Amino acid sequence: MAGDISSKTANLAMFVSGIGRQATSLAEALRHVADAPEVLVISDHWPQTKPLRSRGTKRRESLKLMSFRDAGFLETPISFKTILQRVTTWVESVERREHSVLIVDMSWTLATNSAAANFETWTEIAERLADTIGCPLISLYNRNLMIDEQLLTALRGHPQILTEAGLHDNPHWLPAKLLTRGTLRQQVDHWLNALSPDLAPASGDSEIHAAEGADPMWLLRKTAEEPAFAGFEARDRWKIRCFGRLRIYRNDGSQIIWDTPGGATRKTKTLFAYLLQKGGEGASADELTDLLWPEAETVEAGRNRLYHTVRYLRAALSQDGDKQGATYLIRDSSRYVLVPPDKSWLDISTFEQLCRQSITHMKAGALDEAMICLQAADRLYTGDLFADIPPEYADDNERDWCWSKRYWLREMFFKVQRNAASIYRQRQDYSAALAHCQKALNIDPVCEIAHEEAMRVFAAQGRPEAIDRQYKLYLGSLTHFDDRPKSAAVKATYDALKAGRQA
Repeated sequence: MAGDISSKTANLAMFVSGIGRQATSLAEALRHVADAPEVLVISDHWPQTKPLRSRGTKRRESLKLMSFRDAGFLETPISFKTILQRVTTWVESVERREHSVLIVDMSWTLATNSAAANFETWTEIAERLADTIGCPLISLYNRNLMIDEQLLTALRGHPQILTEAGLHDNPHWLPAKLLTRGTLRQQVDHWLNALSPDLAPASGDSEIHAAEGADPMWLLRKTAEEPAFAGFEARDRWKIRCFGRLRIYRNDGSQIIWDTPGGATRKTKTLFAYLLQKGGEGASADELTDLLWPEAETVEAGRNRLYHTVRYLRAALSQDGDKQGATYLIRDSSRYVLVPPDKSWLDISTFEQLCRQSITHMKAGALDEAMICLQAADRLYTGDLFADIPPEYADDNERDWCWSKRYWLREMFFKVQRNAASIYRQRQDYSAALAHCQKALNIDPVCEIAHEEAMRVFAAQGRPEAIDRQYKLYLGSLTHFDDRPKSAAVKATYDALKAGRQA
């Protein structure tokens, strides 16, 4: 049942669709605030600075803005301690803050790679911030920009949802500690207890299944090496960066060190990367031995080397001498399975979702939303997939566990550059458009879609001589690659532009 915001209401979420709808939807929703507030907005994409006005009324709310940078959201690595301090100080400077509302535009999560990787922490920060600022906090989620995992976390991270119709209790809410560090069983117990006290677990039952962790894999794969987490704070979360140099960051910002004493760093990283790509399927000992030691004189010799590398990888994944490495790399019968901590962030997944969303927005003509997604995807791609994995392992033709995926992701990156250039061309920002084309050509001088888009930019500028020069650059780049045939599409684009036709 919808209701009005009261002075006790604190940690809210609001879901909108489209940048252009944010101010209108918010103005309608704020009708449910008893006193006309001063609206404090943290955003870099707010469409207006004039007072908000809801439809059919004379009611106006004054508006104050704070940028993402001033709030601390653009710092790398992101520091939520800094954000808490800056935002709290800003809100406390408002004379009648008890009659104000703080709006946080959640598109900050796409502003930097560090922000995207640490988004999960926001629900806990929002809960803490709402308890201290003395006025309602509304986290504003744009459904056209946020990726699916972020929206699901948002739905579970706020006890109440604000809409244009009013305020709604959120049946999917989880307290911050349960959401970020609780096991599946603890989360289920919370929801069941909320439905009815009769469904509350008996005393002591809630910890029986704590060893299952929050990853469904623990419900499917039972081994003697299952992790037993002592409590919330023992649970780690990784930020896994696969583009460029493979690196893993822990909760505290420290990196996993691969070169453990006595270990072979390249083989240790390759083992991690391979098992990461295999997912819950894992890989057999024989498969891993054949990948890493194809030259081994005997099967037994290869397996002995594998056992040593597994031990070194577990040591690398452990922290401060703990034994958690064994829980992150388990052995199930004859197969090894990598089990990252629950809610770990993977740059590949976020990159793919942003690419798909940008295409959807471009087809719909929502170029502002498309550009935000494209810029976020562009920042994530810091190099080819697993660029520091030795070619003798990454280019394994028999398994092709890396090469095809690497090539596919690179092609997606080229399309990101082409699409961003296209939007800048339509906005007549030709310098920015050409910079994106060149970014693709720096990686692949024969990138056809980049050459085509560059020629379109020159055509928009009325520079036929530059179109000729770009086409000659394309032909010249082909001479360095014997197996790259001349593209009929590039030639057709060139001919059409030279003839003054749309291409």
